[in-house]
Amino acid sequence: MVILLTGVSYLSPYVNPGMFSWISFFGTAFPWLLLINILLALFWLWRLSRFSVYHVVMIAFGWSYCTKFVGMQLGKPYIPDNSITVVTHNLGLMFYQKKTSAAQVDSIAKAYAAFLVKNGKPDILCTQETRGSFYPLLGNYLGYDQRFNLKKGTVIMSKYPIKAGGDIPFGKTSNSTLWADILLPGNKTVRVYNVHLQSNRVTKDTEKIIQDDQSWDGISKVMSKVGGATSRRAEQAEQLREHILACPHPVVVCGDFNDTPNSYVYHHISNGLTDAFQERGLGLGTTFAGSLPLLRIDYILTDPGIRTDDCRVVHDKTWSDHYGVWGVFSW
Repeated sequence: MVILLTGVSYLSPYVNPGMFSWISFFGTAFPWLLLINILLALFWLWRLSRFSVYHVVMIAFGWSYCTKFVGMQLGKPYIPDNSITVVTHNLGLMFYQKKTSAAQVDSIAKAYAAFLVKNGKPDILCTQETRGSFYPLLGNYLGYDQRFNLKKGTVIMSKYPIKAGGDIPFGKTSNSTLWADILLPGNKTVRVYNVHLQSNRVTKDTEKIIQDDQSWDGISKVMSKVGGATSRRAEQAEQLREHILACPHPVVVCGDFNDTPNSYVYHHISNGLTDAFQERGLGLGTTFAGSLPLLRIDYILTDPGIRTDDCRVVHDKTWSDHYGVWGVFSW
């Protein structure tokens, strides 16, 4: 059964959830299926059973999926002097359902700016679910005078000039995707996409199920929400992909996809691009700090002509239920 379900998870990136939404659940479950395969392989090896070979073969067959969840790039990265640091971070829980005064917002902006500087001050910062009164303060503390926002919580800030910008219209939803053409040193232009695809909006429901051991009705409600959101994300991913293909500049795509690497959404968007974490990451790539463990849903993807020098996830839950992703790039 484990091998069968693992095989289904390998098919998930190639099946549009608009047709079969249920298959996306197995793609999301891949990290846990991988862990179970490893444990069973060790168990059967201890028992000197041929069954261990079956699990090893299954893991090897999906090795490319494994490297999207676990970074395996050893050695100290070489960072050129002309490298550019890009950071993406969903800040949804920073102010969620909290009453904060203007002074408190300013204090949080100052502290968060110090956190960013400590971990490698970004040259380009993309945040999602950002409070409107927060990001101008953050920009001031970081020295960003170049900011782009269309009032849906998705913000691009840069120390380099923003020449143009726009959005990809997703219709009636609070989620959004922005793009900005940024002029880099050497008169190079890069288009940065800040992505926040359709949210599942099941975090609170999931926490209740885990804590209170709710009935199948609660689980069914969560699955129904996730299925609908997954289909909507697939449509948004197709829109984004068309926009990327028409772009005249090298692209950096970053943000919160709300889907794992074993998903149709990730597969569709990342086709032809380089996953910075897979290229230069080390250790677990988990970016979601909520109740469900081992989820990687925040990414930085780049044009193949852009070299990834380093990529890491900063596992600090102080600011949100997402971890920030740092990428260092050069041309």
